[in-house]
Amino acid sequence: MKLVLTVMAVLILLVVGVAVFVGLGVYNVSARVPHRNITLWFLEKVRQQSIFIRSKQIPTLPSENAERENIGFRHYHAMCRVCHGAPGHAQTEIPKGLYPKPPEYKSKNVQRWRDTEVYWIVENGIKMTGMPAFGPTHSKGELGGIVVFVRELPNLSAKEYQAMVEAGGFKEEGIENHHHGKGKQK
Repeated sequence: MKLVLTVMAVLILLVVGVAVFVGLGVYNVSARVPHRNITLWFLEKVRQQSIFIRSKQIPTLPSENAERENIGFRHYHAMCRVCHGAPGHAQTEIPKGLYPKPPEYKSKNVQRWRDTEVYWIVENGIKMTGMPAFGPTHSKGELGGIVVFVRELPNLSAKEYQAMVEAGGFKEEGIENHHHGKGKQK
């Protein structure tokens, strides 16, 4: 009986402690303030394991071909380049305000994932990172094309990428930096 009362007292104290922690707004959720190391470590482990387990259900993706790569390019350029960059196209200002910051296309944080894991990430997004889920708006073929293109990206030069942009009929709208180097706008 004494053990049960002790456990209940500890649980009550834990609930009250969490309520005080939340009620006082102790944890700063600002995207400008990094997580504590232990929080970052924990979230990274949860993310890696979640993606690893769920991506196992995805069958092996079809191999690359010119059509699939072109489909992937069109979608990557329109949607992904803004946050992840591309050859000759730096990340825009949007990801500079996100936390965690989206990794660049050529970084180890992107290229280390298996194809099925990249597919899962693109299809499902990742909570609280700014990475949207494209599965509701894209076919499996389009998602697979993005994966194929993401793998090819580090091998492309800025000149080759720009040729693809021009051949694809994309019009550059100056979204790269609408502040024109003037720093913060008030």
